[in-house]
Amino acid sequence: MGQVLKAALYTMALAAGFVRVRILSPFDPAQGSPALIPESYQAGAPSLLIAALPYGNLQETVPIPPPGERAAYIAPFAQRNYYREGVKRLQKLGLSFRTQYGGRRSDFRILCNSPVPEKPLAQAAGLGVLGRNGLIITPEAGSLVIIAAMTLPFFLDQDGPEPDLHQAEPFPWCVQCDPVQPPCVRACPTGAVRGDGTLELTRCIQWYASGHGRTVPPEIALNWGNRLYGCTECQDACVHNQRTIQGVRSTEGPLPAYLDPVALEALSDEELKARFKGTALGLSWLGPQGIRRNARLAASRKQY
Repeated sequence: MGQVLKAALYTMALAAGFVRVRILSPFDPAQGSPALIPESYQAGAPSLLIAALPYGNLQETVPIPPPGERAAYIAPFAQRNYYREGVKRLQKLGLSFRTQYGGRRSDFRILCNSPVPEKPLAQAAGLGVLGRNGLIITPEAGSLVIIAAMTLPFFLDQDGPEPDLHQAEPFPWCVQCDPVQPPCVRACPTGAVRGDGTLELTRCIQWYASGHGRTVPPEIALNWGNRLYGCTECQDACVHNQRTIQGVRSTEGPLPAYLDPVALEALSDEELKARFKGTALGLSWLGPQGIRRNARLAASRKQY
């Protein structure tokens, strides 16, 4: 019954738009799984479904503003609220699971863009492998995915890294790249990508764009460009993202590729909250001050 149920869950999750689905039993010491999930999620949840939702690289072509025009860029992964999309799809899956296999609504708890570390879960379940740029790379969609998980009220044998994802090399999917200066390292405008699977966060543009840091150092501001939110240089350079990758269609939190940074900077806190409510820029840890700071940096660029 377990394998039949597992196959059914896989089929339903893939039909919901997730490109890769794995099972982890993080609360069972007999399976050798580390306790990666807080205790509040463990009650009645012996297994965890982990899935990758692709946002892809086929976003609609957007005209580049003429030189000198005020325009702050929003990266493709933030032009829709893919985390909310992932939650919405998992909620529908949970309802289907309950209808067919039983359980209570509270048994299907969703972890998406939560404090729970996503990368260790993804690696432990074989959802993907860690790349030299510090991102999880999946076979189906490279690193152009968001990772989401949902607790399950029944025990299923856990998956592990598949043979093609688990090799002796520390970065098995980066072996074709120069180990000293891989493309992701060369592409990073501020030298934040170390090439060993970690980032020097205080040099990462996206780290600051997400609202971290009291101030942005001059050397980071110098390389900010016209970004309002999202730096994807290391992802754009990754060979696994160079192919055509289809993303899911989403209407959650739509944002244009460009916004006027000067106009944004002039908005009040309440106006900014209203403008970005429900979008990827409406996150509580970014806040109006973070958006305004990003807009001010983008507006300071003379070339776009």
